Amino acid sequence: MAFSFSKDRYNNVENAKFVSDRAFYAIVAAVLLFGFAVNAIEVVFFAEAISTWNPIVFFIVYFVMAVAGVSINVFSRNPVLSFIGYCMVVLPIGALLALVVPGYSMGVVRSAFLVTAILAVAFGLLAVLYPKFFYSMWKVLSLSLLVALIWSLVAMFTGSYFSSGYVWLDWIVVLIFCCYVGFDVALAYGRPKTLDNAIDSACGLYLDLVNLFLRLLIIFGNRD
Repeated sequence: MAFSFSKDRYNNVENAKFVSDRAFYAIVAAVLLFGFAVNAIEVVFFAEAISTWNPIVFFIVYFVMAVAGVSINVFSRNPVLSFIGYCMVVLPIGALLALVVPGYSMGVVRSAFLVTAILAVAFGLLAVLYPKFFYSMWKVLSLSLLVALIWSLVAMFTGSYFSSGYVWLDWIVVLIFCCYVGFDVALAYGRPKTLDNAIDSACGLYLDLVNLFLRLLIIFGNRD
């Protein structure tokens, strides 16, 4: 039996299109793969063009599109609008990856991708086995991520972020995003199996996995 969240706003499914459990998880996987495929195309074919963009314009467009996309995805109960919001998240993040990934060797990128996949599968399975545990972690995860981000910003501005003494912080952030993967899997496991909820679940997992990959890329890149 799926874990039920009585206060979950995703339980508001009036007039929603329901799908089977198998179709729900297949849609989540397909939407995730679509996002990663778009990102791969951006990195392989558009990295050089993106690198010529004005940095200020880039980050303004990135921020506006990402925030608007997440907002549409979160608040819309229409699967078409939710998918549009998802695409608005995928495209700017892909552009960011196109700027970052080419700066690392193929070995580093491959290692970060492989470890991301292994950790995602491991924490996803744990979330299926213990959904209540991961769902109960949301306050701790939110506070931990906020503290880690503030610490990272302070370290960057003081010029000590890339010193060896802060490697442990990167691994803590990796653990936080691993738990976020488990948290979002637990949410997906307990939500009503509608088409819109499948797209929303994919968007949350996409953000978790991209952030996990980027953090591992930094760790392995520094080591390399």
